[in-house]
This record gives sequence, structure tokens and C-alpha cells, in this order.
Amino acid sequence: MKTNYKLWFWIVNAATALLRLSFIGKAGLSIDEAHYWVYAKFLDLSYFDHPPLIAYLIKISTLIFGNTEFAVRFPAVIIFFFASVVFFQCVKKLYNEKTAFFAVIILNIIPVFSFLGGVTALPDSPLALFWILTIFIFLLILKTKNKNYWYLLGFVIGLAFLSKYNAVMLPVSIALYLILSPSDRFWFKKKEPYLALLIAFIMFTPVILWNSVNNWASFGFQLNHGLGNAFSNFSVLRFFGAIGAQAGYVSPPVFIVFVAAAYFCLKDAFKNKDKKALLAACFSFPILIFFNAVSLFNDILPHWPAMGYLSLSIYAAHFTVKKWDIKWFRIYSIASWIFTAVIIIFACLHIMYKIIPLAKFMPKAEAQRIEHGIMRSETVDISNDLAGWEDFGRELRKIVDAYPAKERPFILTHKGYLASQIAFAVPELRVFCFSDRIDAYDIWQRDLKPLKNKNALFISNNYFYFDPANYGAAFAFYSKPETITIYKNGRKIKNFFVTKCSNFQPDKLDARYTADIIGKKTTVSEGLINLDHAVFKFINQNMHIKPLDYLMGAFSYLDSKNFNLWFISVLIVSIVILWNNKKEKFWTSVALLASVLVASSLITYFLKHYFERPRPLATFGDGNVNIFYEKLYKNSFPSGHTQSVFAACAFMFMTVRKYWYLYIILAVGMGFERIYVGAHFPSDVVAGATVGTVTAYVIVTLFKKYSKI
Repeated sequence: MKTNYKLWFWIVNAATALLRLSFIGKAGLSIDEAHYWVYAKFLDLSYFDHPPLIAYLIKISTLIFGNTEFAVRFPAVIIFFFASVVFFQCVKKLYNEKTAFFAVIILNIIPVFSFLGGVTALPDSPLALFWILTIFIFLLILKTKNKNYWYLLGFVIGLAFLSKYNAVMLPVSIALYLILSPSDRFWFKKKEPYLALLIAFIMFTPVILWNSVNNWASFGFQLNHGLGNAFSNFSVLRFFGAIGAQAGYVSPPVFIVFVAAAYFCLKDAFKNKDKKALLAACFSFPILIFFNAVSLFNDILPHWPAMGYLSLSIYAAHFTVKKWDIKWFRIYSIASWIFTAVIIIFACLHIMYKIIPLAKFMPKAEAQRIEHGIMRSETVDISNDLAGWEDFGRELRKIVDAYPAKERPFILTHKGYLASQIAFAVPELRVFCFSDRIDAYDIWQRDLKPLKNKNALFISNNYFYFDPANYGAAFAFYSKPETITIYKNGRKIKNFFVTKCSNFQPDKLDARYTADIIGKKTTVSEGLINLDHAVFKFINQNMHIKPLDYLMGAFSYLDSKNFNLWFISVLIVSIVILWNNKKEKFWTSVALLASVLVASSLITYFLKHYFERPRPLATFGDGNVNIFYEKLYKNSFPSGHTQSVFAACAFMFMTVRKYWYLYIILAVGMGFERIYVGAHFPSDVVAGATVGTVTAYVIVTLFKKYSKI
């Protein structure tokens, strides 16, 4: 009898969704979940840590269900349900229903997806849905050649961008596939992929706008948090530690299958020219390689490359079905699934009922060691972090209510993690965080003047202990801390320490504890100028290496002698290509190219003298800019060199498209050179590129109405 895999899929998907719904209201929020709930209290275009979509989803859910754990996590369960549906359809279209069913089983077995992604309220949940949708829609494009799907793809990628910054790897994966698949490279010559990218970028503009008025805080934080700033800190040990942590998140026995699947995926993709394997590889390996390469220099979290494992699940399912008739492999797969499922079930039961006696797995002396009043065996139990917040909130309200109404204190702590969980425990009270670490609270509490002369209740716990006396003269008096002890199943699991602080003086608070550390809010224009200057300094001052110095210096030297070698090279290349490909209308093409260059140059000349923008040397002064030969001080906007080269390359792209990669290299290289040698700001280069490209497009499009070239 033939197995109805579609029916079994719906049974599994519905059953697991019901199990998740039965669990999500029975455990307190994690640090991150509470933080994203606070996002929803401060609705904005974006946030310090992440783009805004998770906040909007939580806001909608809490408006319906109230401020409960169930409400915060409900979107994750629904998203996972629909992500499974899309995943099933995607793998079915790529392979068959049996493989699709196995793919969903794997998805429900792997803890990083079934638990972290399917239960907890994290930005990774919507990202996973839109990641899968991107693969599915891209697959439809490849199969149907329907160009209209590109617009839908751009919209979905835009939603992924609004979920988490990791989504930047989606366009990379798509481009990589098109490069590696000769029969699909023609899409590079079509406008639809570029319009899709434009749609995604437009949808991402709220995040850019938010960053522009907040000193690019989120972009800066993620670059530093994700990439680190010490590339000399090389460590192979850290790399293998990251791999081990990822194996734990995937499940060690399942991870072994994934390693084998990865090998055969690459083999099928490149040796056997299997386009299905190539698709899985292109969406898996870029993000896996990127984050694991970063781990050689900087710490990474195990779930950062999760979308790579999600994509690899497609081929892992195919690999599993292919090997299913091998008895030992079938037994191993089933055993690994059962093992992982049991671990997940026990973890959930322990979170709810504390069933695992961790003390028995630790040396007795270590287990009984006391840290801030709590036994070590309890502090290492991470499930305790989720428990007791309702009890703590009840006790904290009693302390607050003891104050006269006009003297009620504000709530204060020193850790953003702690602040968010306290805020969820007492949602009617405003919680502040004075931390020496830059975080989202620096954005939300820029103005502390309304707190002047007010009293505060400072809260820390045994996990994050801090003496508020470190705030010094910011408060007139600090009481001895009052301890609130939280119990679970009769066991003491955590202590909170509440210190009464009186008469707050914002001007006496050390700047490292205030929003001064992140800077004042700016206008959009000020933020864009700051970004322009920052990118210029990075390229002009931090990217210099000797070979590039010699190359760029040579071009700059010839420019100073009124001999624009780069543009002349582009012109020669263009004429040679036109001669070899447009002989019958060579002179017409040359005349049209000349028209494009003259028209765009006239526009640039007018703009230069209209704006009269100072060059970087005039802005930053001598000694603060790396200058190659010629010192220029005025008429920076837009870049004339960039305009000329982009105009020529855009014209060539529209007339002889098969050398598109050469045009891109020449055009981008020119723009980079102008920043590298200190002649222009990035915005000058972008403006020059825009003038050149738009002029070429308009003139060639108008000409094509009357004559073909």
C-alpha cells in the first residue's frame, strides 16, 4: 500500500503545532524574548539589536492575548507551522512528497528549529519563514522562467531584511547560483533581478532611516558583535568550539548525517552537475562558511549560521531517502531522531517541572558551593532563568506600593537583560538601565532630566550582581539591599537584591552609564553625512595596502597630469568591443556613446558648480586624508571621473551585454579609486554613478525608439 506522505505531513504538522501551543504559556520568558517584548512597548522603525519585524509580531499578538508568555510566543508557533507548509511544498517541487515529508521530520527534530525557532520569540522565526519562501519562489523562477516572480521574490527578501540582518546572505546565495548555473546566467541580463533587489532595499529603508538618526548604532553594533574588531585574534580552538556548539544545537547524531550530506551535496552539485544539489549548496554554504570563518577570529553564537543548516536540510532529506534502504543507516537515523526527540521532551519537562537533578551530575563540593546565597547546582541550571518572575513581580509591587503616591520610585538595574525581564514582570512600571555597555536602553532613555530628584529601586540578582554604589554621587543615599528569594518545587533557585536609592541627579551620573556613550539623536541628513564621512575614512585610511597604493597612486598621478588613464582604458575597451560586435553600425554607436558622455558631463559640470561641495581634504584638513599627488579642495559633488566611466559602462551594458562583468569591474573600480586616493566622498561617487547611468539609459532608450544599435 502506497504511503500518503501528504496526509502524514499534515498530521505531523498539526500535532507538533498543538504540542507547542500547549507548552508556550507554561514557562517564563528568556532574556531575549523579554527584550523583544520591550521592543513592542517602544514601537519604532528599527532597534539597536535587530530590525523591527519581531516587535510588530509580538505587539499584534499581545494586543489580542494580553501581556502573557503565550502571547509573546504565539507568533513563533504560527510562523513555524506555515514555514513547514512552504518547506514541504518546496522540497516536493524539488524532489518528491516522500523527501518533502522527511525534510519536515528533520525540521521538527533539530532543536535549533523545532524548539528555538518553533517555540521561542526570536527574529530567527520570521527569518526562517522568509528564507524558505525565498528558496521556493526562486525555484519557481528557475522552473517556469516567469519574470514576474522576481517582484514577489524582492518583496519576500525585503521581509527577510526586516527580520534579521543575516538575510543579507539571500541575494548572495541567489547570485552565486546564477553564476554557477550556465543555463540560468541569462537572468543577469534581465532587469527583473535588479528590480527585485531594489524592492527589497526600499522595504529595508526604515531600518536605514532609523540608523541614520541614531548614529548608525545598530549597524555598528552588529558589525562589532558579529565580526569583532581583532582579526589578529586567530584561534583554531575557537573554530572547533563553534562547530561543537552548532552540533549541539542541531543534535550531535543528526549533525553527523548533515556532515555526510554536505559532502555529497557538494559532490553532486559540482562533479555530477546536479542543479538541485547546487540550489541547496548555494543557500547553505555561503552563510555556513562565513560565520565559521568569523569564528576563527571572534566568538559566534551557535544559531547565527542556522539558516545554512535549514537550507542543507533540503539535501539532507534527499540524502536520507536515498540511503533509507540501507539497514544500518535507517536504524541510525531513526535512533538519532528518537534520541533528539527525547532530549527535547525532557528539556521541556525540566523547564516546567524541574525533573532533572543536576546536582547529582556535579561534584558534591561544586554543587553545594554558594554564590550570592544560591547553590551552584541551581545557578548552572539555565531553566531557572525562566522561572520565578511572576513571584518576583508580586514582591516588587509590594515594595513600590509602600511608597506614597507622589514619591514612587523608578525601577533601575545595570543590565539590559535583567531590565527587560523585570519590565515584563511589572509591565505597569517603567524600568531604566544604567549600564556601561551600549544597548537598546541607551536609545530609549536619552533624556534623564524627568528623573531628577526622584528615588529609585535598584535591582540585581545572583546571576548579574552589581553594587549600585558604583553610580557614586548620582544618588544621595544607598540603603542596604533587601533580598527577595525565589523558590521552585521547594528549592531556592535565585535571589534578587533590591536597594533603595534616593534623590537622583542625572548630571552627576558618569557618562559611561548614560546615552552619551552612543551620542545624541541626529537628523536624517546629519546621519547620512556622518555615514558618508565614516565610509570615506574607512576606505581612505584603514584599507591601505602597498600593492593597491602603487596601483591607485599611478592612476592618481596620471590624473594630476590631466591624463585620465582609467577613463581612457574604458573608452578603448568600449571601442574595441563595439568594433567587434557592432561593425555594421559602429560609427552610429560611437556617436551615441559620445552623446552620452557629453550629456552626462554637462550635467555633472552644472551640479559641481551648483553645490560647490568641499573635497575631503578641505573638510578634514591636511594630514587627515591620504592624498596621492594632487591636492583638491572644491567641487567634490558629484565625481566626474565616476560619472564618465559609469556612463560608458552603462551604455556598453545596454548595447553589448555579454561583457557585463567587465563593465561592472571597470565602473566599480573607478568609484573605489576616487575614494581610496582621497579625491571624493562615497556620496560623490554614488551621485556620479547615478548621473552617468541614468543619462546613458535615457539617451539609449530614446534612440532605440527610432533606430536599433
